[in-house]
Amino acid sequence: MRQPLEDVAQGVTNFHTRPSRDDILSSFPGPVVVVTGSEDVAPRLKTSRKQAKMAQHCRLHIIPDCGHYVPMEQPEAINSIIRQVLETA
Repeated sequence: MRQPLEDVAQGVTNFHTRPSRDDILSSFPGPVVVVTGSEDVAPRLKTSRKQAKMAQHCRLHIIPDCGHYVPMEQPEAINSIIRQVLETA
């Protein structure tokens, strides 16, 4: 909530103009971690599951009682996932 409005606007613009992940996910040989909230309406669980299946080596984490902004809504959950990723890297 302390981010400058211009930074938030730039982030939203970058997010909505980025290329599709489909080609990258299917060809990337490294580990992929997909994190989504159980109540996320954009991109929805269906899309997150589809993306996780596309990746060669993927772990899908669905955070209960959480919407789209996992780091803001469930910071302890995302921190735990990040720790797991770093421990196995």
